[in-house]
Amino acid sequence: MKRYLLGTALLLALLLFCARNKLPEDALIQVGDKHITTKEFLYRGEFTTHPNFPRHDRNLEKMLLNNLIMEKLFVLEHGEESELAQNENFHSYIKGIQEQKMRERLFYEKAYNTVQLDSNEINKRYILSQREYDLEFYSIYDDSIARAFRNKVQANPDSALQIFNNAWDTDQRPTWSVKWKDPDHVNIHEALYSSRVAVDSVIGPIPLDHGQWIWMKVVNWKDVLLMGGFDAELRHKEVIEKTTLNKATLAWDAYMREVMRGKEIKFDVDVFKKMADFIFDMRAANDPEAKDLVMQRFWQVEDSTLTVADLPTEEAILQQPFFTIDGVTWTVADFRQAVASHPLVYRKQVASKSQFYEQFRIAVADLVRDHYLNKEAYTDGLDKDVQVQRTVEMWHDALLATYERDQTLKRLGAALPDTTDPYRQQKLQKAFNDYLQELRTKYHDIIKVNMEEFEKLELSKTQLFVMQNRVPYPIAVPSWPMFSTGNKVDYAILNSKK
Repeated sequence: MKRYLLGTALLLALLLFCARNKLPEDALIQVGDKHITTKEFLYRGEFTTHPNFPRHDRNLEKMLLNNLIMEKLFVLEHGEESELAQNENFHSYIKGIQEQKMRERLFYEKAYNTVQLDSNEINKRYILSQREYDLEFYSIYDDSIARAFRNKVQANPDSALQIFNNAWDTDQRPTWSVKWKDPDHVNIHEALYSSRVAVDSVIGPIPLDHGQWIWMKVVNWKDVLLMGGFDAELRHKEVIEKTTLNKATLAWDAYMREVMRGKEIKFDVDVFKKMADFIFDMRAANDPEAKDLVMQRFWQVEDSTLTVADLPTEEAILQQPFFTIDGVTWTVADFRQAVASHPLVYRKQVASKSQFYEQFRIAVADLVRDHYLNKEAYTDGLDKDVQVQRTVEMWHDALLATYERDQTLKRLGAALPDTTDPYRQQKLQKAFNDYLQELRTKYHDIIKVNMEEFEKLELSKTQLFVMQNRVPYPIAVPSWPMFSTGNKVDYAILNSKK
């Protein structure tokens, strides 16, 4: 009886709390003090793969609705008492998700939203977007050589073609055909498609990423004209989008350079080599046994996971200085703590240890840069940004609910110890379904759905798995929530506020 009264009191408190908290206009689902927007519903349904269930009578949409609601019910039921909620690695993961989204919002604040387009420029870029180039080029991987050639060209612009042709003793230079839609580096695209470029024009050398440069000569070009109609309208829209993104990217690069001005990473050479060697060996290990051998050889510990992420745990090693920047020394422990919420992102995969040193250096530099960008984002209050908070709640609730679902199945399975019972799986499924029904009954009065908006939604028939490039957490949304296959929709109505 006491348990019932306590549960009733908690529900009443939750109802009062919800009444005081205004829902956003685009709320599709309300579950107590939690909600899911229409956009989140579509993201969860379309940005990750889903089971191949029948699609008749909006079956897939109804199943997603029910499973998203059940996800929230598991969080309300277990909440911060969940073992996962007490786990340090889980908190680090969620912190990493939050700060990655904060940096994304910082990009929009400092770069994307500042772009202003001119209609004359868009028209010019639209015309140039129909152009295809044949190029000769040099790839240069030494900053000093690239800058020397660039200075030489800038000092003698009328001799640029001669300097390019005579740069190396060869008549066989690599060739390259470029189209507007090619996913080239922003500096290459802007050099070729922001203004007219004549045959025999020499471009660069221009910097790309981390010590890579390109030096190009226009051998020929041709225009592949769009004939109007839909294709022309689509291309005009694409030009606007690409121009906006390119300008934003250049503005963002300038902003990051300003944030990092005067800050230089100085590594402890011995510790850097030891760390790089260890992580390379861990990444090269093909099985858990091999990883364990690497761990034991270097650090005498048994955990071979790559979460906190390939890093040592011995106190003496943790206190060693790894690098200094901006007057601050980062020990291995400091670095290890940073990596717990910001896994290293490698620009490319390499086979040799000598090549890995450079990729490891770049990955560490990217982590440190993001550390300073995080500071800027916190200063701007972006941890309170609505999109940041929605992303954090989405991931927190999805992961916690999935964990508690699995723990519930383990508990129910432990009550059915006879693994030889041919009906054990059916009994387990029934016990789990009964538990889900208990949750629905307990929380039924605080579940509301905007059915008017829901009836308009239709999930794409195309299976997608959306990932982002060059970020610590590349998966766009949590996996499809899977608690039941039920498609019955019977909830209180959430009235639209639009």
